[in-house]
Formats: sequence, C-alpha cells, structure tokens
Amino acid sequence: MKKLILFVTVAIFALADCELESLQWTAFKTPLKLEVKGTFDKIAYTPGKNCLEGAEVIINKHSVDTNNPGRDKTLDSFFFSKLKGDISAKIQSVGDKTLTVAITLNGVTKDVPFSYEKKGSTITAKGVIDLFDFSSSEALHSINKACYAKHQGKTWNDVELRFIISEQTPAQKARDTIEQIKSMM
Repeated sequence: MKKLILFVTVAIFALADCELESLQWTAFKTPLKLEVKGTFDKIAYTPGKNCLEGAEVIINKHSVDTNNPGRDKTLDSFFFSKLKGDISAKIQSVGDKTLTVAITLNGVTKDVPFSYEKKGSTITAKGVIDLFDFSSSEALHSINKACYAKHQGKTWNDVELRFIISEQTPAQKARDTIEQIKSMM
C-alpha cells in the first residue's frame, strides 16, 4: 500500500510529459505512385519545450518495420545499409502551424518544413523530404534495381514523414499510473 501511495504522489506532482506516439514514413513505388508505409522499431526520443521546440529523435535505420519481414530485409539491405550513419531529427523552430525540422540522413543535414496541428493533447505533424537533397541517389538506385519488377521500374525520391506527439497532464499521468498499478495487483 505504501508503494501505491508513493507512485500516486509522484504521478500527481509530476510535470506534463510528452510522448512520441508514432513516427511514420510513406515512400512510393510504381508509375501509379503506390504507397509503402513504415516506421522504425528503435527510436530514441527526447521531448522539447512545450513538447515541440528542441525535441529530438535518433533512429536506428536498421530497425525498419513495414509489417512485412521480407520487405524490411530488402529495404535494410538495398537502401538503409547504403546510407551513412543513423537518421536523426531535431525541431529547430515552432511557428503558428509550422515547424522547421533539421533532419540528418546519409550524413547530410537539411531544414525541412512541416505543418502541424494540435487537437487536445495530440500534436500531428507532416512533412516531405526529397532523397536527392540528402545525397541518397545511390541508395535509391540500389532499392530501385533490387525491386525493379515489383516497382515497375519506378521508385520515387520523395518520402512523406508524419509524427504524433501526445502531452499528458499531471492528472492524466496519475490516472495512467493508478491503472498500471491496478493491473499489477
């Protein structure tokens, strides 16, 4: 019972907490520009001021996850393994409905504009990168060659990015903590 009281007290007095709910990318294949969606299983997230400004992610590019293990292996072998270093991003500035995100991919850092909206405690942001801006033409050529028939000869260089960050208030955190404790009893 003392542990329960301690957990509840800590949760109630904790500051609002930000959590990266999802990070998703959408690439495109075939002349019809069919979508291929995915994420990564290994993402290190550091919240920023008011959940956004200064928030950072470091992504292990080899942890690609498209819910298709065969595709994941192909993407890792013929695309992500061709890139230098891991992928990182940091929100540089926050406007009324826009963000500037410094993205590092293949050893190249570029500022990328994102639009975002906040509904309740959920922040959803969207942006697009061009792989050519990150000197990734060799990696793009590699995946296009490996998947030439499946992609009907066309792998697109633009990739849509989307992330969702949620902010938990102290009261929400307290409720969640109490529910977690109840489930352990």
